[in-house]
Amino acid sequence: MTVTPPHRSAEAASQPAQAAPDRASLRQHLVTILLGWWLVGGLFLDGWAHNHSGEALESFFTPWHAVFYSGFAAVAGWSLWLASRGWRRGRRGLGALPEGYHLAALGVPLFALGGLGDLIWHTVFGIEVGIEALLSPTHLLLFAGAMLILAAPLVAVWRAPTPRGTGGARWVAVLSAASLLAVTAFMHMYLWGLLSAPQGVGYEQTRGELSAVLLTALILAAPVLLLLRRFQLPFGAIALMYTVTNTGLTLMLAPGTWRLPLLSLACGLLGDALQVALRPSPARVWALRAFAVLLPLSVWVPFLGGTVRLGLSTISLELWLGVAVMAGLGGLALSVLVVPPPVPPEGEGPVES
Repeated sequence: MTVTPPHRSAEAASQPAQAAPDRASLRQHLVTILLGWWLVGGLFLDGWAHNHSGEALESFFTPWHAVFYSGFAAVAGWSLWLASRGWRRGRRGLGALPEGYHLAALGVPLFALGGLGDLIWHTVFGIEVGIEALLSPTHLLLFAGAMLILAAPLVAVWRAPTPRGTGGARWVAVLSAASLLAVTAFMHMYLWGLLSAPQGVGYEQTRGELSAVLLTALILAAPVLLLLRRFQLPFGAIALMYTVTNTGLTLMLAPGTWRLPLLSLACGLLGDALQVALRPSPARVWALRAFAVLLPLSVWVPFLGGTVRLGLSTISLELWLGVAVMAGLGGLALSVLVVPPPVPPEGEGPVES
């Protein structure tokens, strides 16, 4: 009979506790989201400045950058404080961070690197104007770092062992996903299909306009379908994500115009009603597939049909209805990627040549 030394048994008993991940509270997640929205607000404010006074921006040190980078400093400092709690409890490395906040640990230095590069870039090459401001290498680093930071609460509640219907975790996921959708829309503002009505004048222009519609449809549907894989969404979740995102774009690019925010609210509420009626989930695959088709239709039939009705677009009935249906089919394709068909047991092994 082998006797385990007392110090070894005590060490073994402590290992599960050390391996158990630290989890931030819902209140701490909400603080992260609030500070993240400070960062997102600064991003849209800086975008407004570039779009409305781009030629006048001659310095890196602007009020808009001050809001943007102070938001980063706030959320980075908060993430560091969360890590310090784990450090004081004896955790080391990434283990000091709460579950899910490892993304923030990567996003903070990546954003800081992008910020330093942005300062150098503006000093050497000047201030970008137009689409160059979106696609410059340093700005792409900033976007990537920001997305990693903003995703931390979503990843944390995704990994938490909670039921699909837990209210607080669901709203944390929705708010975090809303910030990610807003930044994604910001990065694609030049291709955002809801910002202008398709005119259908000339083949090349029509192709570009309708391609923008289909891309925007995929971007809007993707976070909703992804959340449904893990959570039962509360009523109002889709309306919140769609309205906040499109209101931000409207204030940045066309302040004083309220048609798009109101349409986004109405379409989002329609999507919420569909979600309540169909109850889509991985366990109800056919309901999920139907919802994935109907969600884009609930946005693009009112938008495209409304622009034609109001005289804002001249595209034909066949064209705008066909594009709306294509958007619905794109949602269906996304749902297959999010919740793929099950693989039979005999097909789970490696394929032999």
